Amino acid sequence: MRPILPNKTEFIPRPPANEHEIFMAMRTYPDNVKVYHPHGRIDATSVFWHNKLHPNALNFAVYVDPKATEQNILFKRVLDDIEKLAWKFSDDRMITRDYAPQHPFNKWLSSRRFRLVNTELTAELPLATLSLGKISQPADGTLLSAGELSKQPDLYKSVLATSKTEYDRQQTFNPAISIPQANWEVLISHNQLQTVPFAVLDDNKQISAFSYLYKVDQQMAELGIRYGTHAQSLNTLLNLQLKWLQAHYKTLNGTFQEHSKLDMKIFQSLPFVDVNKYETYMRLS
Repeated sequence: MRPILPNKTEFIPRPPANEHEIFMAMRTYPDNVKVYHPHGRIDATSVFWHNKLHPNALNFAVYVDPKATEQNILFKRVLDDIEKLAWKFSDDRMITRDYAPQHPFNKWLSSRRFRLVNTELTAELPLATLSLGKISQPADGTLLSAGELSKQPDLYKSVLATSKTEYDRQQTFNPAISIPQANWEVLISHNQLQTVPFAVLDDNKQISAFSYLYKVDQQMAELGIRYGTHAQSLNTLLNLQLKWLQAHYKTLNGTFQEHSKLDMKIFQSLPFVDVNKYETYMRLS
């Protein structure tokens, strides 16, 4: 008689403020989940997936029950299966990401040539806590919403090209493929807020700053890629966005790369809460 196994996620402890990467991946890619139950109970589970923008990387998440026996043997078995998948799909790198501090399996990966390649912070900003005061407006005609900018094709194409460059710059450990600008527009514009201040023009009517904002739900917005040729322009734009958001949303969330001076300056200047650190580990196949 086959043993009755619990639900795959029952033995994975849920952290208080967020989820292990594996929970999100198992919901999204249920057909790619594998369980390990050598003793009649689930000792480990894994899931893998691919990203069309980064097709040469095998993404995976693993959780091993800390009560499982013969941990090192189980660790090796799981990694062997991940390596076989990378070989099967001709992937040139294997990548896993989870919040810090890392659980035992991800710590063990460091002894198998996986290295830390990226650290980012996720956080939420309760907008009611902000006291912004009076914010200076740019000169007439130099502040545009996303909807207004889309009606100026040359400037809009410039923003699309710059945003893709900024995205690529953040992904040096896992390069994205080249895609048509129309495809990038679909990706970067999905759920973008259209009436919020989005871009500032300089005296020559060229883009000096832009900042993407997205709708998450009726109460939450999300900060996306931001860029500025002048610090003052971007600072003014961000403050105008915050002022607008206070009137329309309760919370702003964002992701901040620790290697980015701009990201960390923004993060440190605002009273973010529920801060979580995510670490990405990678090994070339």
